[in-house]
Amino acid sequence: MAGNVYKLLKDRYKNKKVLIVGLGVLGGGVGLAKFFAGLGAKVTITDNKNKTQLASALSQLKHLPIEYHLEGHPKEIFLKADVIVKGPFVSWHLPPIVAAEKKGIPIEMELSFFAQYSPAKIIGITGSRGKSTTTMMIYKLLKQAGWPVHLGGSLPHISTINYLKTLTFEDWVVMELPSWPLSGFHRKKISPRIAVFTNFYPDHLNYYKRVDDYLSDKKAIYLYQRSDDFLIANKSLQSITSQDKPKSKIIYFQPQDFPVQLKFLKGKHNLENAAAALTLAKALNLNLENCIKSIQQFSGLPFRQQVVDKKGDVIFVNDTTSTTPVATIKAIEAFADKNIILILGGNSKNLPFNTLIKHLIKVKKIVLLAGSFTEEILPILKQKYSKKITEVYSDLEKAVNKSYQLAQELKEEVYILFSPAATSFAMFNNEFHRGEEFNKIISQLL
Repeated sequence: MAGNVYKLLKDRYKNKKVLIVGLGVLGGGVGLAKFFAGLGAKVTITDNKNKTQLASALSQLKHLPIEYHLEGHPKEIFLKADVIVKGPFVSWHLPPIVAAEKKGIPIEMELSFFAQYSPAKIIGITGSRGKSTTTMMIYKLLKQAGWPVHLGGSLPHISTINYLKTLTFEDWVVMELPSWPLSGFHRKKISPRIAVFTNFYPDHLNYYKRVDDYLSDKKAIYLYQRSDDFLIANKSLQSITSQDKPKSKIIYFQPQDFPVQLKFLKGKHNLENAAAALTLAKALNLNLENCIKSIQQFSGLPFRQQVVDKKGDVIFVNDTTSTTPVATIKAIEAFADKNIILILGGNSKNLPFNTLIKHLIKVKKIVLLAGSFTEEILPILKQKYSKKITEVYSDLEKAVNKSYQLAQELKEEVYILFSPAATSFAMFNNEFHRGEEFNKIISQLL
């Protein structure tokens, strides 16, 4: 079947003018370009970034006959395309996208395109927090059980679309699905065979005009399921899912559904992730004893409350993927029994932060990073926590060094928790770039 799908796509896209909008720095655009070039399409790429910012991606494509338009999105290029493949972070309201749609040019997104043509069964995971951890837990459970399973979706440096060359009806694909790619599922009116919805909190209000718009995209993971499909959802979402009356079988989970403590992961939110994975295992009739052991031993993912290293009594924790106040609250709660020096700040997502401000009473010191979010909270921090906060640093290395100095002054075990509660775009390409830089700084410090 895989050969048939790929042959069908070759026949359909050979010599077609395919425009990829957003090459990006996490590998998705590179995979798309290679895939469509492999189909024989005439590939053009546009991106707002410049050659220097995209150097790594461009070097991987230098052997392919691709036309580039960088540092902008020229409208005329869009209107000449036969098909446009929009990157997940590119707005549907981008004027050239709107103009192309008006002209009747098809607009695709990688993951919904993949889902449309994939012969494999798809398990999709969404939620405001815990997507990546739950995705990896589920993938490992199926892999250990001997299932023919592949890891896909929005995880960095994975090209899901290229699986279309080899997948069969026997295969499974476990996919992390944030809200942006799910907007493409809405447009095609498709959902994964099994959907996992970990939780929901306001997020990405720097992208969405309203929380309801964000939630609407999330709902695409289950709205188009059939009666023989499954929705595995956090019980806290019951009021949301019951309003939609999906056709699929719904199974709800709670943190207490996971029967033992996790060995390496802290916090109630990780028990939610574990319960979601175990609930899916039950639905698929996997060996539950083996699954519980596997989940209990799961050591976590990079950049998610990752204990990077230790020097004397100072432990360094990299939680760069906490880009919202809610996420940083979870991190503070996870280490609430420790002495915490918190590295906080970056650019704003226009999210409420009052609850986070209250939780900061639990930390010893607050080292601030520059950005619009920091500017929003700084007047309140000066009023409530004037003795805890440092100056605002526009250099991460200086902020880390200040944190280490403060930790040494405490003369007891201290956790330096890098959990910014904000995006990284003030200083870095994305939160992963920010996390990599933090780890480099720690290795140099040690």
